[in-house]
Amino acid sequence: MHKINQSGRGGLMLILLLVILFISTVFFADGIFPKVSKDSLNPKSGESVAIDEQSSTSTDALQLKTLKFKDCLNTITVDLLLDRTGSMGDLTPSGQTKINRLKEAVLSLISKFNDNSIIGVQSFNSLSITNDVPISYYKDVKGMIPDKINSLSADGQTPTHDALVFSYGRLQEAVANPSFNGRKFNFILISDGEPVPSSQDPRLFNPNPADQIKNLGVNIYTLGIYDPNQVKNPELANLLKSIASKPENYYEANNADEVSGLLDTITAKICE
Repeated sequence: MHKINQSGRGGLMLILLLVILFISTVFFADGIFPKVSKDSLNPKSGESVAIDEQSSTSTDALQLKTLKFKDCLNTITVDLLLDRTGSMGDLTPSGQTKINRLKEAVLSLISKFNDNSIIGVQSFNSLSITNDVPISYYKDVKGMIPDKINSLSADGQTPTHDALVFSYGRLQEAVANPSFNGRKFNFILISDGEPVPSSQDPRLFNPNPADQIKNLGVNIYTLGIYDPNQVKNPELANLLKSIASKPENYYEANNADEVSGLLDTITAKICE
């Protein structure tokens, strides 16, 4: 009889230990089953498969962002004014010239566009101000863009006022073009230097061509390309801030190696 009682108590203790082990496992594993937000069918077996809620949320957010950007490319309208003055021939920390980094950045930006995007490019120095890519649907000018951008070279001084006047004329024509009806125009000025001579400062003029561009309903972004010497001189920053539509539309690169990333940032802001 004594042996039977011992056996019974041993069995009860074993059951109790198993119950405690089971409860602990459930507690630390956040339940018997993993948390899921929904079920999906395995494309191979047809069986229901649990989808982790956090992973699904991250994937959905990325897909939504990608779709939003693709939709933006159907309406994005960008005109660029590029500085190709002599200082753009200086070297960056990577050993490339500023002008080469700028050309790479512009080509990278435009390569993301689709046939319904609208693009235009002007460039300037004191020797010439040119309409390199007429403001057009991308599908109509994409064949000419690589050669036009790659042919840009650095020389001369910085006639900022005259360059803005030139771009204003191109934008005025484009805004009035019925083929572009309803499109929101964005203008991006990229420069690495103050106006030379100083009389080329657009703030000295009435009307100021930057204000004329804004009055067309065009949203202006500015991007300053700096080097260690220019960081100590705020004059270029003050000028570019005055040209931008609002303070947050002004960007600065510590060197031309950063231009491509900043152009992507500007494009993302345009697409917000």
